[in-house]
Amino acid sequence: MMRVLGPGTSLREVIDEARDAGEDVVVVSARPTKRESIAEFGVALRLPEWFGHNLDALADSLHDLAEAVSRDGPPRHLVWAGVATLRADHPRAYEGICGVLDEVAEDHPRLHVTVVE
Repeated sequence: MMRVLGPGTSLREVIDEARDAGEDVVVVSARPTKRESIAEFGVALRLPEWFGHNLDALADSLHDLAEAVSRDGPPRHLVWAGVATLRADHPRAYEGICGVLDEVAEDHPRLHVTVVE
């Protein structure tokens, strides 16, 4: 499940709500460009050094992480925060990353994704 929340949303409330539901929360800060944003996913999710910095590599890595969550541990909640600048300046990049996040969340019910402006 992926949801997109607007500018009046409290990041702290999103995190607290997920933790109260027993979810392991990972926050990824959006960056001003597609490349920087994808790199930030790599850092926040502790992806290996060889992680490719493109949408296909992001999708593959997120699918692998989501499958691991399905086997053991609590559900994971991925919060992509601060997307307003990327969305305004690079709408195709924003849509591409959202498409990957939505696809992975649809395929893996124990991975929840929230995009916060």
